[in-house]
Amino acid sequence: MKKVKIFALIAAIVTATLLFIFLNSLSHRGEVEKTGVYVAVQNIPADTLIDQTMIKLSRLPNEAVITESISEASLVIGKVAKSEIFTGEQILQSKLITAGNADEAELSYVIQPGMRAITIAVDGVTSVGYMITPGNHVDLIAQYNENNVAETKLLVENVTVLAIDSSLSKKDELVDKDTTYSTMTLQVTPQQAMDISYYEFTGELCAVLRSPLDDKKASIRSGQ
Repeated sequence: MKKVKIFALIAAIVTATLLFIFLNSLSHRGEVEKTGVYVAVQNIPADTLIDQTMIKLSRLPNEAVITESISEASLVIGKVAKSEIFTGEQILQSKLITAGNADEAELSYVIQPGMRAITIAVDGVTSVGYMITPGNHVDLIAQYNENNVAETKLLVENVTVLAIDSSLSKKDELVDKDTTYSTMTLQVTPQQAMDISYYEFTGELCAVLRSPLDDKKASIRSGQ
């Protein structure tokens, strides 16, 4: 009889254990794994700088999370919406850009806020033998006539080259591998843009390549 009771007790314990495991599995079956991603709490128009009030962290089922969705606020706040983002929409990396980032594909997004882009005509002589590339820094010398006297003037210093012809990056290569170009686009202040436009119209501009390690202003007077 004792053996029967022992076997019955063991069977009862096993049954209870299996029942507990089964019931526990049922209780967890309804739980869905979720991931926190940022979504828009309002419509965000294109070219809008995104701040904290425009987004929130939302926990969504893993199956509903899009591959390019973002789970870190620092990767969203301060970025610019490349296209409109609608209320409730997951914030995707492909819809964000960083203003002033030289790696962006569109010139308008490469320009730093408050600055302007201006294009000047160049040739082999005025562009250091076609060796200036996007990302370089240059000075501009204005060469002009005043009262029939040839003059030179250091017009602007340490301005960034945004593009060569239509190439925004050193990685861009012309199809025919031609190293010559005819235009250079610079990032300047509005006042510098006015000065450059004036002296290009009344004279000629020459770009002077700077070392990337040199950001000091030169003490140079106008020459004749």
